[in-house]
Amino acid sequence: MSESTIEGLDELMAKFKQLEDVPQTVVTSAAKTGATMALKFAQANLQPRNGSFLGRQGKTEQHQGGDLMKALKLKAERSSKGKKVYKITTTWYAQFADLGFTTRNGKKIEGSHFLKYALTEHYDEIKNAILEELSKGIDKAVLNKI
Repeated sequence: MSESTIEGLDELMAKFKQLEDVPQTVVTSAAKTGATMALKFAQANLQPRNGSFLGRQGKTEQHQGGDLMKALKLKAERSSKGKKVYKITTTWYAQFADLGFTTRNGKKIEGSHFLKYALTEHYDEIKNAILEELSKGIDKAVLNKI
């Protein structure tokens, strides 16, 4: 029986070992990049598709999205080492603009789904930005330790 050897395997294993020591800042930076992109897409999608929010009692009123746009913020959740989670925080009334609501007389008012569209329509862009940032951070961390 013959043993096969792979040239450079020891060097590759040493590089994988270095990945265990990648600093938390690399993960945090990549997570924040993706979350910031999602926030910007949500702010861009803030106005509903039909051009205006329906107001109280289903009356057509033109509402500006400025106050809600300013209320959208990123917040980092406390998490264990090696994991970073950001969420977009909003005000209490953002759920009505996003998901819609039912008036007192039972009429359904459609929401704008600005948060949903921010992620579903731009998923690949956000994912690629996170992976690119993570790749840069890992390369920098590994190259500095050689």
